[in-house]
Amino acid sequence: MLTEHQIGAYRYLLYWALLDFRDKCQPRRKESLNPVEWRRQYQDSRAAAVADNLALYSASDFCAFDEEWFWKEFEGMRRHFFQVDFEHYRTAFERRLGELNGNLKIVKRAENYE
Repeated sequence: MLTEHQIGAYRYLLYWALLDFRDKCQPRRKESLNPVEWRRQYQDSRAAAVADNLALYSASDFCAFDEEWFWKEFEGMRRHFFQVDFEHYRTAFERRLGELNGNLKIVKRAENYE
């Protein structure tokens, strides 16, 4: 079972992954006719598989979520889609978990706004 801080860190990871996919896969600039750009966007969109499972578990408050399985799948995707920088997702998760575990005042302040 996950702690409240772990759940918060996974939801933070989901948020940043979705922002990243939006920016990489639907750039705000003019639509490209370059097939190389299409390929890059396709490869970047494959990273969305990290977020889809996480979104499903987040919607169910992480019932039956298996952290070991998640990170094993994550590592497999990182190896398979080596051109996509997956490492920053892991770093974002660990940084947020460290913030939540190390500074309870931030957590309490955030709860006052919900």
